[in-house]
Amino acid sequence: MSKKKKTALVVLLLSLLVIGINVSFILSGSESPKRTSYDLPATELNNQSWEEIFQSNEAIDQFKILNTGSVKVPLSGMLNAEKLEANHQLDEFLWVDVFVFLFHHSEKGWFMIDAGLDSTFQRDGNIKGLLASNYIIESRQEKNQNIAAQLEEENKDIQGIFFTHLHGDHTAGLPELPHSIPKYAGKGDEYLDIPLVYNPNHLTSDSEIIEIDWSEGIAKAPFHRVVDIFGDGSFLGIHTPGHSKSHLSYLLMTSEGPKLLTGDVSHTKYGFVNNIEPGWLHDQESAERSLAQLVEFHSMFPTIEVIYGHQR
Repeated sequence: MSKKKKTALVVLLLSLLVIGINVSFILSGSESPKRTSYDLPATELNNQSWEEIFQSNEAIDQFKILNTGSVKVPLSGMLNAEKLEANHQLDEFLWVDVFVFLFHHSEKGWFMIDAGLDSTFQRDGNIKGLLASNYIIESRQEKNQNIAAQLEEENKDIQGIFFTHLHGDHTAGLPELPHSIPKYAGKGDEYLDIPLVYNPNHLTSDSEIIEIDWSEGIAKAPFHRVVDIFGDGSFLGIHTPGHSKSHLSYLLMTSEGPKLLTGDVSHTKYGFVNNIEPGWLHDQESAERSLAQLVEFHSMFPTIEVIYGHQR
């Protein structure tokens, strides 16, 4: 959350206190899912060059992008406005897509990256609260574009959901998905749910997040920490904090070649090409460093497909 948003939240809570609402009661109602640890398997990444990793791992034999709808958001959230040229010619508000990345591992089965949008986004969505409209102004979604309908059409048995991070637009499909699907995220990534203020209600105290401890990953230039999630080099989590506390980007070695998913390190191609981090940030310095690492990696291997957080 940016300093401006944090300030707005503080002002709002103080205002509620003035008008007699018990703020401590509101905050105590904040949902917090249970956290457990993911047991990372042994890895051989240290002994391999990037070229060897690219060429020797094709266990991910299917990869699909599901577009679950679009949301209208402020440009200042997608891109740091202070770094935009005066004549950038971008609209004040942008329509951006909300994706789910579906992939199949030849031994482990089908997995999702992020949860997309549920069917409520055919109307006004499932993120409520006094601050919600500061983030998502409007939504649009065709019938059967919601994640549950698309998964039914795909007829896939999902073994787990790996989140880039736990912001509401990435968890919004959860209410219509089976509660039993395991959910994974970077260790310490924050899930914000404050009743009346910002209330997605996608994860509850009955939910469980399996945390991937990025600190147990390896340093592999240009990245500070890389985690070999399946232990065979096919699916890598890259610690890229800044937009959120423990954001993960993902690198998948597929039968079509490597695919780099930036997540919200870069919502758009414009941000990636022009090296402009998002405006919505947990930490400015970390966000700049994370984006720089992804950009450098792509410059080292320009044929790798880059898929941005909210734009094809």
